[in-house]
Amino acid sequence: MITFAMSIILLIIGYFTYVMFVERIFGVKPDRPTPAYSEQDGVDYVPMGTKRNSLIQLL
Repeated sequence: MITFAMSIILLIIGYFTYVMFVERIFGVKPDRPTPAYSEQDGVDYVPMGTKRNSLIQLL
């Protein structure tokens, strides 16, 4: 059980470390629009509602 708890703690620490690394390298900008809005063409780039997006992520 100690091994399981330590692995979960290590996973959480690794997650937050990786998030900081990715933000520093790629420069996350929350005000920048996603391609669904900036390149909207009605075929490939279409904005979706929250419910539909959640369903697709679940599948």
